[in-house]
Amino acid sequence: MKFKDGVVLKIKKFWSKKQDEKNEENGEQSLSEKKFNRKKFFFILLWVGLFSAALVAGISIGAYKAILKNLPSITQLEEFKPDIITYIFADNGEIIGEYANQKRIQVTYEQLPQVLIHAIIATEDPRFYNHKGIDFLGILRAIREDIKLGRRTGRWHGGSTISQQLAREIFLHRGQTIRRKLKEWILAIQIEKRYSKEEILTMYCNQFNLGYGCYGVEAASNLYFDKSVSDLTLEEAALLTGVFRGPSYYLVYDNPDITLQRRNHVLRRMLEEDYIPQDEYDRAIKTPLNVLPLHRGDSDFAGHFREEVRKYLYDIYGKDALYREGLKVYTTLNVDYQKYAEEALKKQLRVLDKRRGWRKDKLNLLEKGIEDIDSLEESIKDPQSEKLLLTTWRKPAIEKEDIIEVVVLSVEPQKAVVKFKNLNGTLTNKDIYSWTWTRDLTRLIKRGDIIHVLIEETDGETGEFTALLDQEPQLEGSFLCIEPQTGQIKAMVGGYSFRRSQWNNTTQSMRQSGSVIKPILYTAALENGYTPATAIVDEPTDFEDKWSGEIWSPPNYDEKFKGRITFRQGLEESRNIITAKLLDYISPQTGVQYCRKFGITSPLNPYLSLALGAFEIKMIELVSAFSTFPNKGVRVKPYFISRIEDKDGNVLEESMIESDEVISPQIAYIMTSLLRGVVQRGTASAARGLEKPVAGKTGTTDGHTDAWFIGFTPSLCAGAWVGFEKELKTIGPRQSGAVAALPVFIDFMKSLIDEEKRIAEENGEEVKEASYEIPPNLEFENIDYRTGLLATPICQHIIREVFIQGTKPNRFCSYEDHLLALDYYNTLKDKDD
Repeated sequence: MKFKDGVVLKIKKFWSKKQDEKNEENGEQSLSEKKFNRKKFFFILLWVGLFSAALVAGISIGAYKAILKNLPSITQLEEFKPDIITYIFADNGEIIGEYANQKRIQVTYEQLPQVLIHAIIATEDPRFYNHKGIDFLGILRAIREDIKLGRRTGRWHGGSTISQQLAREIFLHRGQTIRRKLKEWILAIQIEKRYSKEEILTMYCNQFNLGYGCYGVEAASNLYFDKSVSDLTLEEAALLTGVFRGPSYYLVYDNPDITLQRRNHVLRRMLEEDYIPQDEYDRAIKTPLNVLPLHRGDSDFAGHFREEVRKYLYDIYGKDALYREGLKVYTTLNVDYQKYAEEALKKQLRVLDKRRGWRKDKLNLLEKGIEDIDSLEESIKDPQSEKLLLTTWRKPAIEKEDIIEVVVLSVEPQKAVVKFKNLNGTLTNKDIYSWTWTRDLTRLIKRGDIIHVLIEETDGETGEFTALLDQEPQLEGSFLCIEPQTGQIKAMVGGYSFRRSQWNNTTQSMRQSGSVIKPILYTAALENGYTPATAIVDEPTDFEDKWSGEIWSPPNYDEKFKGRITFRQGLEESRNIITAKLLDYISPQTGVQYCRKFGITSPLNPYLSLALGAFEIKMIELVSAFSTFPNKGVRVKPYFISRIEDKDGNVLEESMIESDEVISPQIAYIMTSLLRGVVQRGTASAARGLEKPVAGKTGTTDGHTDAWFIGFTPSLCAGAWVGFEKELKTIGPRQSGAVAALPVFIDFMKSLIDEEKRIAEENGEEVKEASYEIPPNLEFENIDYRTGLLATPICQHIIREVFIQGTKPNRFCSYEDHLLALDYYNTLKDKDD
């Protein structure tokens, strides 16, 4: 064997030598040189490879360090403060408003239903409980789904785990870059190391935008289904899960078909991952979206009041606190009172508007270029202004006595077909002649018109309705209700509609007060020697204005004069001459001082015209001033926020009652008695039938541009104003405070009384009516209403009058006194103001 190996070796050497000689002859390299060159090549290649590897490693380490250097710390998850909703509460704890950049309601893991957890894991991260932040098998699965679905839907997915999505949503951007993806992976791994799977799922469910300003599953569940996330059904949980991946694409209300496909994809993934059985999947996939209307929560209710609250919070606590920090604001608003006030004001404004006749300034959709009006189902925007043309179409449903906007589809003389979303209704010509002066509908409306109607009847099965013609009033108004003993604002209506105008006529408008200023001036006179029985002559009078040097001759409202009348009669019948004489006696300067005592801060000058309310005053000041009378002479500063807490329940602010003793309890009681007389016998006698001891005063300005009534009971003080918001234009001929404003107060009180009766009946009780407490040092006497003297059997107008002790009349009435009173035996009183 050795011999053979030696021979073979010698032969190889010989052959190699011969080959080298042959190559030399041909000028080629020898085999030995080739071997040397190959070794040299491999050596160089090795060094190049090592250098390249070192270079790549260096670059990778440098890039990794650079990424780490700018990488957010996941401890920020614990410090992360998502925007939280600020809630506005009524006095009964009911939520009446919300403010937030992002509508977000945090939930705990225990509140998350298993059906939602299963839907999220099946769709977004099936190996959630098995990986440590990155799932490469999931990436392959996503690629497979993209190939299958991406071309059809145009949506492509990257196989990111729940932890990766959470890291991207909180710390990173959505741009598709390698650097961002590396950061996402690193952060996802860190998140998985630091937090449990339950904590990660909880953060995930609370963080993401799920459409239409809702962040997190609880807010989205409230929006789409009006329920807590813990109560979600399978189909509802699948819908929410489907939106996670693309809230700007899977738009529930704007792209319902695409969203339905996405929901069904989630259900299919739950089936594939064995979270639901086949029969449950078959049932669920046939179920429609069944989401509630988008704008059902958009309410005009208490709009001006809520705006006052918002402005206060913004000014005191700042924008971030208001929209991001989840304040809890407890207000004084009474939901029932607010409802009664809004209904009463809107009703009266429509009545007054009809007295002005039918207006032909109707918006027509056909003229706006909107042709397909028969298929309209949702509110649309004006092509020019982008404003919604049919704001009431946000209502989810209509009920009897609702006033809504409809589109006219066809019209005949006696009836028309109108449309509210997907419902058709019949409009009749019933009761229209009294304010349109025609019974022919074709002379009033045409196809394509947007008009207002009052729902007369609705069909519960079909939804079809019958309606009566109406129109939105151009007039404005306001209403304010204050609790005298506390100063709490219980109802505030700043105008016909907050959507139409955000201007608050209760707190912002400066309007001439007319005769509602008179009780303050009468109070000053009582404290300066007058009594309710003091006789004053109502006659044409020229006053010299000491400030201007001009002669002033005020008229009475009815342009009549009644001669010798009492102080009480002068107020009850709102005689201008009597008030001017009183102010002239006490001096305009004293009149201004008393206005200041009653809390009126608006600019006033000491002119005699103050007697007729010629100066502009805010409504809130007047109502607050009147609240002094039922509160025994003490005025409590009005306020609308009781308490403010931060998101953790710490009290940031709590209201303290601020009060001033303006007048004595005795003078307050006498003024209350006088103002009750205004209701019992005077200009506000339309309120006499109310089952409460109402007192108050009407007011009207020159030209009937402003109409007022401010009244009170022992427990409430409220005022109503009617007029045009931006211009001094007449409400209408003889539309005084008694005619235009008082009905608002009456309707409000009737609703309140009916509710009190209902509650008492449910509890098996009787309504306990409060009364005005009589303070000491007062005395009551029967006097003759027309003469102001102590009554005798021959007197025909006897009333029980109240006096401060020692100030009652000092003699009895006689037949001669009767003859001195104008028309004593045939009293003709004009109840207008």
